[in-house]
Amino acid sequence: MKKRTLFIFFIFLNLYNFIFSNQNISLNPSTNLISGKLENGFEYFILKNKKPENRASLNLIVKAGSLLETDEQQGLAHFLEHMAFNGTTKYEKNELVQYLQSLGLSFGGDLNAYTSFSETVYKLQVPTTKFDLENGFEVLKEWASEITLDSKDVESEKKIIIEEWRLRQGISKRIGDLQKEILYRDSWYSKRFPIGLPETINNATSEKLKNYYQDWYEPQNMALVAVGDFDEEDIKNLILKNFKTLSNKKNISKTDFTIALAQKNSVTIFTDPELTRTNFKIMWKESVTPINNELSFEKNLEKVLLNSILNTRFSILSKDKNSPFAYSYVYNFPLNKTTGIFSNSSAVKENNLKAVITDVINNLKEISINGIDTVELEREKTNLLNNLKTVINNKESIKNELYMDSIIDHIMNGNTFLDPEKELDLTRRILSNITSDSLRKSVQNLLSLKYDALITSRDNMKDILPTELEIETLIDTLLSKKTSSIKINNSNIVLSEISFPLGKSNVKNINKDYTEISLSNGIDVLYKQTDFDKDKINFKLIKLQGSSSLTYPQYINSLFLSEILSNSGISNIGYDSLELYFKGKNFSVSPYIDDYLQGFAISTNKENLQESLKYFRTLISEPKFDNNVIESTLKTNRELIQNRDFSPNSVFRKVYSETLNNNHPRRMPLKVDDLSNVSKQKLEETFNLLFSNFKNYKLIVTGSIDEISLKLMLDKYFANLPTTNLSASATPLGIEYPKENIKKYVIQGTDKKSTVVLTFPFKDKFTIENRILYNSLSSLLNILLIENVREKIGGVYSISSSSSLEKFNFGEDYLQISFSTSPNRVDEVISKVKSVILSVQKGEYPKNKILDIQKNYELGFETAIKTNSFWNNYLEKKNLISDYEFYTPMRYNDIVNYNSIVNFSNRALNINHCVEVILLPEKEE
Repeated sequence: MKKRTLFIFFIFLNLYNFIFSNQNISLNPSTNLISGKLENGFEYFILKNKKPENRASLNLIVKAGSLLETDEQQGLAHFLEHMAFNGTTKYEKNELVQYLQSLGLSFGGDLNAYTSFSETVYKLQVPTTKFDLENGFEVLKEWASEITLDSKDVESEKKIIIEEWRLRQGISKRIGDLQKEILYRDSWYSKRFPIGLPETINNATSEKLKNYYQDWYEPQNMALVAVGDFDEEDIKNLILKNFKTLSNKKNISKTDFTIALAQKNSVTIFTDPELTRTNFKIMWKESVTPINNELSFEKNLEKVLLNSILNTRFSILSKDKNSPFAYSYVYNFPLNKTTGIFSNSSAVKENNLKAVITDVINNLKEISINGIDTVELEREKTNLLNNLKTVINNKESIKNELYMDSIIDHIMNGNTFLDPEKELDLTRRILSNITSDSLRKSVQNLLSLKYDALITSRDNMKDILPTELEIETLIDTLLSKKTSSIKINNSNIVLSEISFPLGKSNVKNINKDYTEISLSNGIDVLYKQTDFDKDKINFKLIKLQGSSSLTYPQYINSLFLSEILSNSGISNIGYDSLELYFKGKNFSVSPYIDDYLQGFAISTNKENLQESLKYFRTLISEPKFDNNVIESTLKTNRELIQNRDFSPNSVFRKVYSETLNNNHPRRMPLKVDDLSNVSKQKLEETFNLLFSNFKNYKLIVTGSIDEISLKLMLDKYFANLPTTNLSASATPLGIEYPKENIKKYVIQGTDKKSTVVLTFPFKDKFTIENRILYNSLSSLLNILLIENVREKIGGVYSISSSSSLEKFNFGEDYLQISFSTSPNRVDEVISKVKSVILSVQKGEYPKNKILDIQKNYELGFETAIKTNSFWNNYLEKKNLISDYEFYTPMRYNDIVNYNSIVNFSNRALNINHCVEVILLPEKEE
């Protein structure tokens, strides 16, 4: 008997060990990820990926960031990252950037870098020719071991880094720094923000930078990741060629920096004169582990489900007119390898802070007591699985950068890199382990931790807000509740059927790049079948009319129509059930209204094709404008308008728009009185004016749908859309830019920086060729402005040029240059910007820059033409402009050359006709 009992005990013990060790099964990285380590400790990771074709993403990861800085080095890890672009053994100052630009790469786009607490990452995007790959790897090697750190270059770069520091100043940084102080407390993280301190930046020397470089840029402390459309063996050989000869000069030992969990609850109230609303944030720091086994994968899935459940609840609540918050959402992320954060952030409506806190805590407390209803949980599981299936169906169109980010996460944080298929299989299997009770326990564990609450608000709310003690007492009272009852809508939501007489579609022309189809109601269709995304179909209805045809009250309603219509529900589905209906469905139907265009954009996978089009037709036939949603939307916007002018940036945008547009009413910021025009009746009236008659509408279809299937959908859902002979069209708004040079100052705020926008109205006429030349002029200026305004005088960190020229802008076309700089350098920088423009107009710029923008256009074109967005954009313009054609690189090079840019720049803009709007601080601290 004893033996039998012992035998059963051992069986039970073995079974127990099997069950619980099985939960801790390690996750193996994708077999498609090739990894290895050279004799010197240098690691590499190689992943073949087809999109974009003939392109490679190359990242050099240095496992050292701001945490490894000494007191006198604060900011030098980031400084060193800058210096990598300022000279190496092979490339002197700026030659590296100029060389890479000659290959068609753009600074900030194809070549970039970042510094964080724990790593510094250098990024390159290169074509996959033998020549480009060899040069790309050579550049990475130069960064790894050959940065020269010339003392003159160090001095000149200080100005740029100080401008980067200045650019980050403002209300967002003040709140962000406070939040970091609360989260990091006395940890080393709170003393080592990557941007550093102005005094250590200004005191930096070549020697100090070399010390950091020599200490941490060792092959044993580096890794290289290559993702792209290449042969893996070629990449491995390039890694060996460039990095195996690097040697380590010492053994590296690093401290594990920790962030302690909160030891007591805390509440902090922060007010600032520039804030425009009250925000409530509550944060729980919790222990986390790398997602590298099945148990940690399951815990992560629990958080994913919990976040989705809570965010759905909060989103539904926010639409109610009596909701105390404009929005509320939860999220979680790791602060480092061992500590993470679970947080809620809510935008408080009016003076409803206590009600917001009550709603947030009650929803968490409800789950900790009663768990999740089975229907609600299963709905979220289905939604998660369907999202993963969509990713897998479109796996071949996943871009390099998504994989790159996951591999860097694998290297730095130990999270296993999985194939999408493996992740789906694992998710499907482990989801069955997650129950209402496991989520209940998860929230119980969370709420047992100490919290940090942060309330941010306007200065004039100081005497109205509850005190920190009152808020802490309220939170603690709510958390101590033993019972809870929140009503959750768990009904099965099905959209009612709707039927119309079939229309008829006929193929009219088959062109090289697209097919023309005519519908029996007169709508013309341009269609292109693609396989860029294997499971994505796009429809876009478009009409040249927009809000320009409306009266001013109707125009005001049009500004809110799309949002209110999309949130009000549909047919038998109310606003409070709409998000539940969308669970597990992968489609969107989005109405849009611009000045001169309106329509619907529909995106769907194959599974939801019929449902998405049924939804669209129901929305057209039975539009809903729910009074709850209307009142909630207006309440939120009323408060935003009333408090808008507390923000210097908001006032700056207002003055800019008023000045550029000569105070035209359609370009003025909304006033509170404008909202009185919005009502259910006026919304319905505006909807009918824009969306009840589809005469002169055009339809664009792209994606993974064959012609036969498409025609069935066209006949059922589009060819029977109502059309009548009465149809409005676009009416030019008559907006005229100032005829003379204008300079306006906005004096507001205390931050030691100025924001400047220079706008040069377009002087020529619209042609497709002029549009190409205008974009090319802007691209050229981006290169020249970086070289002359950033690198030569250190006047800015970031400066950009953009152009706007479209046939149906009706004259609202311009070239715009924007930047931030020191208040005492505004005139100097503006003068330098104008001198760069003049150099182009006089033909005094380097001719090789034209070759750079030609090569950049070629690389961009090769990638873009294999995307649905390219063809959507092309066919939309083709529908509106019959002779519109895209420019191949060969055709582009025929148009864009040194002389054509010089001639066009003189036709397009007058250097003495500029609208200058400048934001200056009120005072220096």
